Amino acid sequence: MYPELLKIGDFTISSFGVMIALCFLAGYWLISLETKRKKLNESAVSNMFLATMIGGIVGAKLLYLLENVPFGDLIRHPITHLLSRGGLTFYGGFIGALILVWIIANKNKISMWTVGDLAAPALALAYSIGRIGCLLVGDDYGVPSNLPWAMAFPQGLPPTTETVHPTQIYEIVIMFIAFLYIWKIRTKIRPAGWLFSIYLIIAGFERFFVEFVRNTTESVIPGLSVAQVMALGLIVVGAVKLYTLRNSSGREPDPQPTKQTRKKRKA
Repeated sequence: MYPELLKIGDFTISSFGVMIALCFLAGYWLISLETKRKKLNESAVSNMFLATMIGGIVGAKLLYLLENVPFGDLIRHPITHLLSRGGLTFYGGFIGALILVWIIANKNKISMWTVGDLAAPALALAYSIGRIGCLLVGDDYGVPSNLPWAMAFPQGLPPTTETVHPTQIYEIVIMFIAFLYIWKIRTKIRPAGWLFSIYLIIAGFERFFVEFVRNTTESVIPGLSVAQVMALGLIVVGAVKLYTLRNSSGREPDPQPTKQTRKKRKA
């Protein structure tokens, strides 16, 4: 575990913070490449990426607090909890980012399915990198295990000296493979939404099964965690969308023109 990479006086650079920064940098790089390839409105996409950063972090923190902190305590000490170490949930960030991106996409008349296809490879890679941060700080580990690769997190969140499933590693590997697969098939000519749907299904199944060996928050449905219920929702949305696309023509709708494209048309 390496929760702190650098400490100078009271100033600390955490490994989790560095990994989150790398998530956004890697995501921005991939989205920039895809924006140019698809000839989308680069200004609108940049605004959506900024919204993803803000909505993702705020949403991830809020859902974590709602799941793990008594509501009364959260109301009495909101700033303390918001600035506490660790405590981010992927689905909270996903929902927070989705809301803000939808607002910007709708304003620029860009289909959310087109945006989803654009972001699918970046989402898979960013998730994998983010779990490296969880591993380094000892967060989001699994249930007790005696397997040869089981690990203890004595400085984790929360600490444990008992060996547990390193579910962070499971997710790092699975979602990196998912990224490679999605990146490979992204150039196929398909209707808008097909690539994002594939991402939703893969991400949903991955999280659903990992939750069985992970310390997590139980839902109102016996035997299922909150994350598993949300994962099932992703799978259903992705599967339904793919089903509706089965008779489509096989091509994406014309993209929004970039500023450079509009200038060429006027010339």
